[in-house]
Amino acid sequence: MSGDESGYTLMRHVKLTFVNTGESAVAELLEEDAPNTCEHVWNLLPLEGKTIHGQYSGAEVFLLVDDRHQVPPENLTQMPLPGELLYYFGAAGGRKEPVKEICVIYGRGVVARGHEGVPSHDTLFARIPGDWKYDWVDFANACRRVRFEGPQILRIERAE
Repeated sequence: MSGDESGYTLMRHVKLTFVNTGESAVAELLEEDAPNTCEHVWNLLPLEGKTIHGQYSGAEVFLLVDDRHQVPPENLTQMPLPGELLYYFGAAGGRKEPVKEICVIYGRGVVARGHEGVPSHDTLFARIPGDWKYDWVDFANACRRVRFEGPQILRIERAE
C-alpha cells in the first residue's frame, strides 16, 4: 500500500483477463489482512497461463504458479465467497511436490479442499468488489465455461 498527498492509503489492484475472449475483472489487494502474500503476488505479476477448474472445492478456477518461494500462511479461509482470490500452497492431485495456485472463486458454496477432499485453508489476499450475479457476470460466466469447455488462458497483471 502507498499513501497519496492527502495521507489516504491507496489500494493496489490486479486485473484478471481471459485472453481469448476478453472478459475481465479487477480485484483489490487485501494488504492489511495478507501483506506478505499481496507483496509476493504483486512481485510475480504479470502471470499468464491455463486455468483449471477446481474438482474438489466447487465454483473456482485456478492458475498454477511456477514459484519456488513459500509465503507463510496468513488470513486463512476455508469457506471463501464469490469474488475472493486465494493463494494456495500444498498437495494437489497426488503429486509428490507441493503446488502453488492462485484461485478465483466465482460462485457460492465453495469449501476449500485439496486432493481426495482433504480440508484446506488458503490465504485470502484479494477481492473483486461487487456482486457476481450483477456486477461481474461476464467474468463469472467465463470462469464457469472453464468447467465445461476446458482450460482457458487467464492473465493476471497489475492494474493502474
